[in-house]
Amino acid sequence: MSHKIKSVRTSENMTLLAVFENGIEKAYDIRQMERLFPQFCVLKTNPELYKSVRVDVGGYGVSWNDDLDIDAEEIWENGVETGTRYEVDIYHAVAVQLAEAREKSGMTQKQLSQKTKIAQGDISKIERGNANPSLSTLNRLAEGMGMRLEVKFIKQG
Repeated sequence: MSHKIKSVRTSENMTLLAVFENGIEKAYDIRQMERLFPQFCVLKTNPELYKSVRVDVGGYGVSWNDDLDIDAEEIWENGVETGTRYEVDIYHAVAVQLAEAREKSGMTQKQLSQKTKIAQGDISKIERGNANPSLSTLNRLAEGMGMRLEVKFIKQG
């Protein structure tokens, strides 16, 4: 399963704070990269560069320039949860859950499309949070993966 970063910001002591699409925030100490990749040392001596970190297109990592980047999986695996959770909008929540369920079922988007007769492009849009699927469509996708769709209403706050 791939974890995607929604936002990133710098903190004190060479630490990144990355918020993932599932709403979990992780703190990642960049100094662990310095041991393996000396080019990361420049971030200590160039605060302006350090603060210029941005999320890569698609959320698959963060970068400063062409030479300095960190994969989202590295931050997910070696970062530490801060305990802060961010509210995820319903479209991204559905997107993340569908992609995770499909990956757990061992299916590609193409395979799921063939099984459900739902266009692969539509599945892709749902998984990116760019579509508003009906419950009927979500149920077809769940059944195509050998799963059951469950909807919950949860009290706010």
